Amino acid sequence: MVVTAKNIWIKLTKWEFWPTCIVYIPVAIYYTWLALKSRSCFFFSLANPGMEMGGLYGASKFKQLCQLSDLHKPKTIFCAAGTVPEQLTEALRKFDINFPLILKPDCGERGKGVVLIRNNDDLARQPTLQSNCVIQEYIDYPFEAGVFYYRLPGEKKGHIPSIVLKEFLSVTGDGKSRIIELADKNNRALLVRKQLLKSLGSSVDEVLNAGEVKILESIGNHNRGTKFLDGRHLINSELEQMFTDISAQLAGFYYGRYDLRASSLEDFLQGRNIKILEVNGVNAEPAHIYDPGIRLLTGIGTLLRHWNIIYSISKLNRISGCTTPTFKDAVTHYKNWKLSVKKQ
Repeated sequence: MVVTAKNIWIKLTKWEFWPTCIVYIPVAIYYTWLALKSRSCFFFSLANPGMEMGGLYGASKFKQLCQLSDLHKPKTIFCAAGTVPEQLTEALRKFDINFPLILKPDCGERGKGVVLIRNNDDLARQPTLQSNCVIQEYIDYPFEAGVFYYRLPGEKKGHIPSIVLKEFLSVTGDGKSRIIELADKNNRALLVRKQLLKSLGSSVDEVLNAGEVKILESIGNHNRGTKFLDGRHLINSELEQMFTDISAQLAGFYYGRYDLRASSLEDFLQGRNIKILEVNGVNAEPAHIYDPGIRLLTGIGTLLRHWNIIYSISKLNRISGCTTPTFKDAVTHYKNWKLSVKKQ
């Protein structure tokens, strides 16, 4: 009861933990105005003509990664719904992917359904896949970030308005407290306590040496305890050119966020040892707004400006001849996506 009460207080006083439906009320109003201006509810799909519905929903992660050079992506394979663990094992052998690895829905979002598989035993416990998924080699680099990129049609070079740095959920030992006791002193860990108890198993009772650091959650999603930090001070012309060059590999891509890992901050800034884990489209957020130091109104204002960018890109692509999907096609795609999400 005490933990539950504290969780409620944390969520009430820190807007970064508020439900999306509340934070996005002003965005929904602005979207309605933009839809009226463009005379289409689906204008956003033209922000990325090469992605299903512009990447707002139901876009394939595998399809986007396939277009990137091997230099910039982990080994990734597609697994259709209905695949059983034995087939996954065979696929790993065929494509030479070793443990640990990541299994995640091909059309998922916000970390739902993402699983870290450490060994054959973990793999054998996986049920038959209920939706299309991808298997990806686990990139054990310490630096993780999300780089937001957009380019107006006709521009030679794009822009980076947002970089989010990800600080993994961890605890530091004191030589006497159990991991779960240390975690209970961390507000972010409290919010995902149930998931931690499940994922850590018996290791929650382990006592860490004084000064020893243990990462509790290695998947860098905000709703899994990762702390998002504002990294906009890292933006420079060289980074913008690098991501313009990378984006040129993606057909019909103008707007979105690259989630990536690098061997270090220095290598990231130099464009070395970078692996792109996902390419997100219109559904992507300038996630630096969830830095604990950024105010609600500032965050909402940033989201509104990004939707204005979506509108501007879509308008220019419409002028060049791109067309929005029909209402029937958009609804069908949405229903298929929701069915897939339900199965994850």
